[in-house]
Amino acid sequence: MEFRDLVQSETQLRALMGDPVGPPVVDKTLTSLDRHCRNFIGRSPFVLIASGDGKGRMDISPKGDAPGFVKIRDDSTLAIPDRPGNQRFDTFCNCFNRRGSG
Repeated sequence: MEFRDLVQSETQLRALMGDPVGPPVVDKTLTSLDRHCRNFIGRSPFVLIASGDGKGRMDISPKGDAPGFVKIRDDSTLAIPDRPGNQRFDTFCNCFNRRGSG
């Protein structure tokens, strides 16, 4: 496999790969947790939390424990316990920095 072209826009990507096809693919984005999401999360021993700050810097943090460690507070809120670690708090700081406070 050889890289010959650099895709620089969604328009170029769609020209190469095409548009999504069929209702299941088009409708897969959810705005709230459905029963399938709740079931999957409730059985998961591992999650990844991704966040970005206001300058576009990204972080992804692994979290894990026995299934059920993530609590579903409502249709759009999860409670994930923090564990002692490296004291960087990147995910928390990204949330603060997206709002403009430091």
